[in-house]
Amino acid sequence: MTAASETQFEFLSSESVSHLNYQQRVLYSEFRTDLIEYLRTKGRSPARGIGYEESGVRPRVRRIHQAFEYAWDQGRLVLELTPDVADEFVDGLKEDDITKNDGDDYGRGSKRKFVNALETYFQFADTEWEPEIRFRDGSPVEASDPINNRERGLLLNASFEYRSPPSYSNVSPEERDRWNTYLAQFLEKPKDDVSPEDWKALETSWKFPALISTTLDAGWRAGMVGALETGFVDLDNGEIVIPAEVALKNDEQWQSELTPRSVKLLDKWLAQRSNKAKYDDSPKIWLNRKGNPYNSASLNDLLRNLMDEAGIEPHGRNLTWHSIRHSTGMYVYDQTQDLAMVAEILRHVSLESARKYAHPTPEAKTDVLESIQGGFSF
Repeated sequence: MTAASETQFEFLSSESVSHLNYQQRVLYSEFRTDLIEYLRTKGRSPARGIGYEESGVRPRVRRIHQAFEYAWDQGRLVLELTPDVADEFVDGLKEDDITKNDGDDYGRGSKRKFVNALETYFQFADTEWEPEIRFRDGSPVEASDPINNRERGLLLNASFEYRSPPSYSNVSPEERDRWNTYLAQFLEKPKDDVSPEDWKALETSWKFPALISTTLDAGWRAGMVGALETGFVDLDNGEIVIPAEVALKNDEQWQSELTPRSVKLLDKWLAQRSNKAKYDDSPKIWLNRKGNPYNSASLNDLLRNLMDEAGIEPHGRNLTWHSIRHSTGMYVYDQTQDLAMVAEILRHVSLESARKYAHPTPEAKTDVLESIQGGFSF
């Protein structure tokens, strides 16, 4: 391959990569070739190997490239998009800081298509990304609202009771039959095979308390929950050490500190986990009931079930697994007024990414309202 051919870009002019040096252009050219091939052959439905029509490939590649250009214009000469860069780019679309070449704002539907293109990119890159902002008919819709501090406590409390039946010996035959039906569905085994040992195992499980507690501490993204492995855990130092190659495309190892509560719960779960056959061939800290790593869909299902257990009502909010991360960032900022601390705990590349969490907590807003009620109270 000649030097000239190495830096040819389908659908792209050489001026569009002027930020990059020769080596970076070669690598970016190879990346785009792979991406375009992916879109043409299986981008529409990877599982079925169905790609996009040619008319749909070019606009998706162009929109993905604009996200790269956004990062390059800020001096970040990345050759892979991170979730943080994507979040910042989408936030720029929301605020109309990112516009067309003629300076006009992107209109109806265009912003939504950018988000769709970025979702395709992260699917291609095999990286978890849940957009924090979506667009419907060109209007921004926050993908997740934070839960409040009381609800954080309710979620943790509910995790101790989740899937937990009463004592096998302390129920009536009718109640035992109903629980056996439920446990058979949950454990995916015949009802006649459900045993008292199954009841006891679920009565004493530390799985969900450890998962919820550590997520409350670290604000785990859904993709990180699925990626965490037992070898990352350092309970002696009260932390989970994330290798660079696992850190959702970050380029360095990092440590996520845990509260003493989470250290204790995780210690109990790891001891219990070691006796479960489902984990014999998996290094993952948590697997769902089908033996697969958790993802956005299964964690959102878990959250909805825990909310039902805890009696948490959405009241018009859009509550997803990301709501826990949002609340962690919000309360860290409330306690510290320090964006750098938010970025450190949530592992944002830039302070700008952390800024979306720098808003008043529900409790702070209530305190302000109470302070201005003019001395009249009930």
